[in-house]
Amino acid sequence: MPDIDEDVMRELMFRSTADLHARPAVTAGALKRQRQRQLRTRLLGVTGVAAAAGLAAGVLAIPSGAHTVVNPGAGPAQTVQLTAAQKTLYGLSAAAAGIQRPAGRYVVMSEKSVDTAPGSHGAFSESGPKTSVIDTVTGGGVEYQDITVRGSKGTPQPPAVLKAAKGTSPTTKQLDAMPTSPAKLRAFLLNQAKTQLTQAYAWQAQQAKKAGKKIPTPFPKGPTPTDNDLVFEQATDLLWEPHLSPALRAGLYKVLADTPGVQVKTGATDSAGRPAVEISRLDQVAKANVETFENPKTGATLESAWLEPSGEFLEDLYLSITYTNHIPPNPYQG
Repeated sequence: MPDIDEDVMRELMFRSTADLHARPAVTAGALKRQRQRQLRTRLLGVTGVAAAAGLAAGVLAIPSGAHTVVNPGAGPAQTVQLTAAQKTLYGLSAAAAGIQRPAGRYVVMSEKSVDTAPGSHGAFSESGPKTSVIDTVTGGGVEYQDITVRGSKGTPQPPAVLKAAKGTSPTTKQLDAMPTSPAKLRAFLLNQAKTQLTQAYAWQAQQAKKAGKKIPTPFPKGPTPTDNDLVFEQATDLLWEPHLSPALRAGLYKVLADTPGVQVKTGATDSAGRPAVEISRLDQVAKANVETFENPKTGATLESAWLEPSGEFLEDLYLSITYTNHIPPNPYQG
């Protein structure tokens, strides 16, 4: 399993400079922002289609204690009542299961990225197009971007090209090794998230020791993300990964259907005006609202957005996804 990424460590170092007793919510937030700004996933290791697409617009919620059919074929027959939100998520699951995975070693994603934040000296924003290329065999790749920075003095212009080393993104082989049954997949995602947090807490403790201070290990005092917070975060991050198998994407929607607090809005649209099913949930500790927009006919992710309590807003919008056997040139040069 890979260690915590260097950019997470840099943020934790910055936040721990004045206070090495950083709360768990801060650590969890650093991990979340790393996934938002860099990679949507970190690997540690058609019956319902028409119904999903044709539901009237409205916000549906999965209450605490809601039940789903985790393994419909196991045990004696039993009647389980699904909520409207769960039915929509099961519809997305059926849609995703019916889509064939495209061929091609490299996934080329044309995206629009937005990061805006209020500030005492005026609003700050980074926005513009980018093209991400993932090598599905090695997990490496490259990102071309044409980002414009506004409203922040001294902030350097983001580089035009970012290269990703092998293992930066999950490979197709790694993704296909993940469980797809809802119960096993939820357990995997929860273990993945807790492993990441434990690594981050251990790093904080090491930094405190170097500074001659001591903090509780492995978990500092203070409110920590709930299991449902962690599962939702991991599941929606993973949905953003374009080269999931149909079975894995279908399983993720079933996991979300069994996660309390998830809100589902049918008849929505993404920032590009495309029809979408909006899935969201309020993080109970960080108080950040996480939203993801899915194609009702295919189950593919169209957009992800995050609204932080500070007012910072981050958005990643897929404009197109193609597959090829050759790395394309930088589309923003020449």
